[in-house]
Amino acid sequence: MDAVGTVEGAARASVELARTRYCRPGRIRTEGGLIGFELVFDRVLAAGDTAVVEYELRLPADGPVRRRFERRFPRPVRDYLAVVQFHDGMFPARCYGFSRESGSAAAVRAGELWIGTSGSAHLTVGDVRRGILGIEWEWE
Repeated sequence: MDAVGTVEGAARASVELARTRYCRPGRIRTEGGLIGFELVFDRVLAAGDTAVVEYELRLPADGPVRRRFERRFPRPVRDYLAVVQFHDGMFPARCYGFSRESGSAAAVRAGELWIGTSGSAHLTVGDVRRGILGIEWEWE
């Protein structure tokens, strides 16, 4: 499976693939705070083809306080956009983008991200290589 997301502090079944656009969900596996899932397109992509996908991961409101979301890339992708939507009135003090070469490597901050009046922050990265990209936030 190519899409793997990690949410710090998430319990085994607490992360849910809630919604997709421009594709449909295939196999879904959750284990130890990780979720892996297939996104099935309407057609097979050839080298150089592009596809736009949108998916929503939902976390339980009564779960532990989270401090980051990260996405692992086993293969290169041309462009990546991550949007974190915070619950109304529960905005963190600061947000940062980060990258890591592997799960055991230290995170390298990419700079502070703006949290707008919509209560969301986003990270965009072009020419993504193998590794991990994410958004982390501080509550104080």
